[in-house]
Amino acid sequence: MAVDKSPAVSARGATKSFGQLRVLDGLDVDIPRGVTYCLLGPNGSGKTTFIRAIVRLLRLDSGELRVLDRPVSDVEEIYSRIGYMTQHKALYPDLTVEENMQFYSGLYGIKGQDREDRIEELLRMVDLSEHRKRLAGALSGGMYQRLSLACTLVHRPELLLLDEPTVGIDPRLRKTFWEYFQSMAEAGKTVIITTHLMDEAERCQMVGYMRAGRMAAQGSPEEILNQAGLGPRLRLWLAQPEDDAILLQSLGFEAEIDGGVVTVTLKSHAQIKDVLAQISPRDIRLSEPRLEEAFLRLSEGA
Repeated sequence: MAVDKSPAVSARGATKSFGQLRVLDGLDVDIPRGVTYCLLGPNGSGKTTFIRAIVRLLRLDSGELRVLDRPVSDVEEIYSRIGYMTQHKALYPDLTVEENMQFYSGLYGIKGQDREDRIEELLRMVDLSEHRKRLAGALSGGMYQRLSLACTLVHRPELLLLDEPTVGIDPRLRKTFWEYFQSMAEAGKTVIITTHLMDEAERCQMVGYMRAGRMAAQGSPEEILNQAGLGPRLRLWLAQPEDDAILLQSLGFEAEIDGGVVTVTLKSHAQIKDVLAQISPRDIRLSEPRLEEAFLRLSEGA
């Protein structure tokens, strides 16, 4: 069977305003299939608006948006291939955990033993098997999030959209969730996540950084760091820091002195050997840049 190489989501010139506020401002982006993709950006950058446009909960003012290689106007025809977990409460509080799962299974035509097997699998994954008879309205915030995710996954969506999915989730379950998301991507499915947690963004294969309704940067976490001008930093304790810093600068390295310690910002890890070929430090420390630094730089327009 031929592999579909079209993007899972593609936007060209997408705009959306609420009154005088322009939330999406000519957004251009292609999100490939078979990846975990993180949408990053400050509050008001347009992340949630873009997600809601993908599932046709709001209409764009102008521009083109395609979802699973179909115009977004046809998205009703492919709803069964999409899973969307919103920040807002979408479960039925007067139904039990299990009844909510059964209800959402029924919406997608999942019946019989397949339904029971799928519910059991997902309740184990979100660690709610022992709470299947509890009313959804009586769940804690974190347990509610876990049930919401289970209901979103029940029909095995090809495109999964998650808006802040791990808020209130303990670290152990977050790890389980991410393992599941990665397995979905390995199976050729696409997982798009909005989050403010930098460690979660670093888990994704691709990151899209939105700013003022546009895509300011996109790529792997490593590529985003490069676009923000960040690289590994080598801290060097030297007998003659001033002389060695001048030497490294003359060779094209970005070297600075602070408190007698020379810090060299590298373009790649391969340059470590080049630095050490020129000088002999008494001690050395390597620190890696974080996406949070890139986030701050890009937020400032650097």
